[in-house]
Amino acid sequence: MSMNNQLLRQFQNLACIGTVIAVDASTWKMRLKIDENETDWIPIPTMAAGIVKIWRCPSLGEQFSVSAQGGELTSAVPQISLFSETFPPPSTDPNEVFVQIGEYFFKVNIASGEAVFKLSKCTFDVAETVFTGTVHAEKAISSDVDVKAKTISLVGHKHLRVQSGNSISGEPQP
Repeated sequence: MSMNNQLLRQFQNLACIGTVIAVDASTWKMRLKIDENETDWIPIPTMAAGIVKIWRCPSLGEQFSVSAQGGELTSAVPQISLFSETFPPPSTDPNEVFVQIGEYFFKVNIASGEAVFKLSKCTFDVAETVFTGTVHAEKAISSDVDVKAKTISLVGHKHLRVQSGNSISGEPQP
């Protein structure tokens, strides 16, 4: 390869687009195909890797913007994933922030402030949850433990002035 061809290749490799051809999640690495070349195992990029961490394993065929110091693919660093024909965006609404995870997603409409979560199950492992607005349930709510409203137990509350027959009991007592 002539010196001019090598310099041209290095210049073209400074910033390019690579397609994921292999992933090793256990070592946080992936390999990309860039034109007719392949990178060595390079780090999987993330949005945060400090106290805040975000892990996402790339998909085979996903495209990444890549920069390579000096144009050498041995020093390639993937920057950010790019939408493609294989992996188009989940929404084209400019007012939405949309995160899709397989068939599940959550989206927030910036203009209205409305959020939608589509999950098969959601577990909140928090010490306390506070709702400041109205809570609506469109399907049954169940609990394996007693539920209390203020101090009144749903399971163990008592009633005053109970009569047999068709009468209605008094208010629940704490």
